[in-house]
Amino acid sequence: MLPSTVSWGRFLHAVERRILAAVFVFAGSVSLASARTYAEKIEGIPYPTDQADWRKKCGWLRREIARQQNIASSGTTQPGTFSYETQAIARNNVATLDSRMSDFHCNTGYITSAPPPPAKSNIERCIEACKANTHRTPEKCLDACNHR
Repeated sequence: MLPSTVSWGRFLHAVERRILAAVFVFAGSVSLASARTYAEKIEGIPYPTDQADWRKKCGWLRREIARQQNIASSGTTQPGTFSYETQAIARNNVATLDSRMSDFHCNTGYITSAPPPPAKSNIERCIEACKANTHRTPEKCLDACNHR
């Protein structure tokens, strides 16, 4: 016996909802992964080695910011929920690019030397001294330095 029209309609509606939910979950996970990859790519751009390299990298960053801003603004004319997601991703990309421009001093001028390495924390200095001056394992040095 065939299901009634009402129950068949409910069945199809339930199937459509499940398929849509799966599509949204998949699309969200893909977009987050690609956003992370984009940020990692930008943060992985090495510091300019000379003034010509600095001009090249700062120019590329400026063009990429313009491209991302164009993507963010064109997202407002697209129907559906993906336009909001596209805008958010593009805005995050612009922030990442702005940060890298700041790292390279693109708006202030070329600096002849690379930035100094970050200062080591007290615990890192303690562990290095412990490993250099004792026969303790790195784990035991970490424990000793944490209990100071």
